[in-house]
Amino acid sequence: MNNCGYTTVEIPFGSRRDSISIATSRLIDVLSPNPKETHLDQRKAIERVLSNPIGCGPIESFVKSTDSIVIISEDISRFARTDIIIEEIVKRLAHVGVPDDQILIVMALGSHRKMTEKEIEHKLGSTIYKRYKSTNSEFRDPSLLTYMGTAPGGVEVLLDKRVANADIKIGVGSIVPHPALGYTGGAKIVYPGTVGEDTVAQLHLRAAIIDENIMGVVENQARLEMEQWVDTIGLDFIVNSIVTPDNKTYEIVAGHYVEAHRAGVKFAEEIYKIGTRTAVDNVIVSSHTADFDLWQATKAVIGGERIVKDGGRIILYTPCPEGVGPHPEFPYYCKGDKIKEDLANAIKGNFPSSQILPLSVGALIARVQKRIKVEIISPGITAEEAATAGFNYAGSTLADLQRLIDNQDQSSTVSVLTHGGESFSILL
Repeated sequence: MNNCGYTTVEIPFGSRRDSISIATSRLIDVLSPNPKETHLDQRKAIERVLSNPIGCGPIESFVKSTDSIVIISEDISRFARTDIIIEEIVKRLAHVGVPDDQILIVMALGSHRKMTEKEIEHKLGSTIYKRYKSTNSEFRDPSLLTYMGTAPGGVEVLLDKRVANADIKIGVGSIVPHPALGYTGGAKIVYPGTVGEDTVAQLHLRAAIIDENIMGVVENQARLEMEQWVDTIGLDFIVNSIVTPDNKTYEIVAGHYVEAHRAGVKFAEEIYKIGTRTAVDNVIVSSHTADFDLWQATKAVIGGERIVKDGGRIILYTPCPEGVGPHPEFPYYCKGDKIKEDLANAIKGNFPSSQILPLSVGALIARVQKRIKVEIISPGITAEEAATAGFNYAGSTLADLQRLIDNQDQSSTVSVLTHGGESFSILL
């Protein structure tokens, strides 16, 4: 809306939508995921892709009634309709005679916090939750992890035993841009989805040393190494949804974890790859939908970085109701005063193993802060936590965001990225 030389821009903030006014002369672009028509009948679409998978045969062609099955599902931080997908998968398994007690559903946490039983039931749906065994993946308890050898890049892999021991592994999740592996989905559901915390850390370290923005770049070194390892232990089938920002299913792919995944990435790009012709001084970026904590929300910094001029700034607008998140040391590494030295020591094995994951994810933000400034407005992050991360704490409310914009040099340019937690901007 344009009113008396100002344009009103809506920005998602958790479950609500906020509005700010920006001088029209300053506003270059409002960048949002590309709108797509979504008239998909999800059950029919799932039936279609299960019957005609990409790169492999249907589930019925390789599953035997005596097989133990693990269905690996994305966790609560992502938004595929895993309930409907899994319902259709277990129908196929029943058709070939697999008993219910030979099926286990594992929620792939990576290193995210454990899901509550209520959250698991939400992701699986009540029918599936009550009928089949389900559990969170394990990333810390050594008794539930097993050593699986060394992956490309020298990463020692500890895998959840329940996944390792299954005869058939089926991955279920969504495909959206990801700052450390290019995109979610595909092989990622197993590795790092169901591995030990140290393995998650080492994989992210492989991404950190690339030292460039790979969000939305699917053929990157870290992902290719990950897929090579998954090829050695097996992921028999995937079903991946491409979901719009309003949680409607745009498309579904199924089949081989690389070939089907790449087909799905093309659909994801149609929504989440957002181009602009002009770099700007300031990008206001909402963390939506990665709103839980700072660990998730900083994806938006990576998502908006490419279109900011050298010396410019990202203004991160994020609720963070769970604060910093599962790794309290993370903000320290975002500042990255010694990031190159720390990464070099981590590669040599001269760094505390418990610190490698927050170091590796923090390094992605530290790289950005070498070039541009980051300001944060969040009710869930304190001024002290922001300062530890090297961010300027600009307040906690919408009024603080408006004041920050109003008090800037009025000749400086502004763009807004409305869904920075799952989309990324590029210069055309």
